[in-house]
Amino acid sequence: MSENKDKKLLSIVSPAYNEAENLDELFSRVLNATRDLNLEIEFVYINDGSSDNTIDIINKQCEKDNRITVVDLSRNFGKEIALTAGLDHASGDAIIVID
Repeated sequence: MSENKDKKLLSIVSPAYNEAENLDELFSRVLNATRDLNLEIEFVYINDGSSDNTIDIINKQCEKDNRITVVDLSRNFGKEIALTAGLDHASGDAIIVID
């Protein structure tokens, strides 16, 4: 995933359950907080069976930024299972969980 082999990859993993109203702000703040780091960034969202339009917002973000990956669970499994799914899909040298 990393284009520059000298840079380390940081994975940001975040489960989302009915978080449609917060996702754009979350992504914006994460990008702002990591802007000056000498790291490649990947963002892994886990849609934990949301009943609002969380998955639509995530998919729109994915269209705009190829650093975003989405794991779309078939139903709500709970935060711990969602985090585990996100960790399984993260490929970074280090991982930060935002819950």
